[in-house]
Amino acid sequence: MKVRIITGVISALIVIMLLVFTGLGYQGVMSIPMGAIAAIAAYEMMRVSKCKNKVLTVVSMIVAAIGPAYVDFGLQKYIPIPLSTLLIIYVVLLLIIMLKFYEKTKFEHVALALFGSVAIPGALGTFFKVRDLCVVYPELFQRSHCVFLILSAMYCAWMSDTWAYFVGSKLGKHKLAPKISPKKSVEGAIGGVFGTTLFCVVTYFICDYTCFRNDTLNVWMVLLGAIILAILGMCGDLSASVIKRNFGEKDFGNLFPGHGGVLDRIDSFLVTMPAMYVMLEIGLAIAGK
Repeated sequence: MKVRIITGVISALIVIMLLVFTGLGYQGVMSIPMGAIAAIAAYEMMRVSKCKNKVLTVVSMIVAAIGPAYVDFGLQKYIPIPLSTLLIIYVVLLLIIMLKFYEKTKFEHVALALFGSVAIPGALGTFFKVRDLCVVYPELFQRSHCVFLILSAMYCAWMSDTWAYFVGSKLGKHKLAPKISPKKSVEGAIGGVFGTTLFCVVTYFICDYTCFRNDTLNVWMVLLGAIILAILGMCGDLSASVIKRNFGEKDFGNLFPGHGGVLDRIDSFLVTMPAMYVMLEIGLAIAGK
């Protein structure tokens, strides 16, 4: 427990530092740690699948590392080849690597390499999309709005798990998904959603009183969004557990003592952050923006 707490505190400090950089509007700074996170996550995905094809693993890590910078700096406008064409070329490359090293490569390794190097950095890339809403829609969003939205996505990814753990350990009687994650309970899940939503709403009122200058966001939006994201965050955590169970692993890695690997820490965030961006896009479309 002591190791888990120390690791958690260090991780929280890193997250706070990244949020400060976001609040100050430093473009490019975030793409470096995001790229590193994506590359490590891609490696962990290949490791848990017991893939022995080092070429496939390295290629997936390189592409994953580039992904966040691709989104952050808008590299597409500097590359004459459409993104869809680049993805097709990449898929063909992965298949060629599979054929070259077919004796130690399964198709599921290629599928996981594609997921780890495209889906994971793509999900992380929505961080930059939300961060830049104040640039794209300056009449609607302030920098403080963007920081709040990102913080809320983090709440719904990580705080829901914390609340669920404490509530479930005290009141949990009904298993949520016994074959996937035996320790999770329905009571814990309800407590996780409630606690996370409460934190998001309280944070909203603090920000609304101290730094928001317009009414683009209101409390009912935050309330509804937090409930949806907290539930989706739990789904992301359970989905990651399914992948681990399929390969007979408890954790994706051991980079964070007591917490597992990078993927064990960001599995929920890979769902809540993109979901946050999608909800915002839908809201803007409805508003005719």
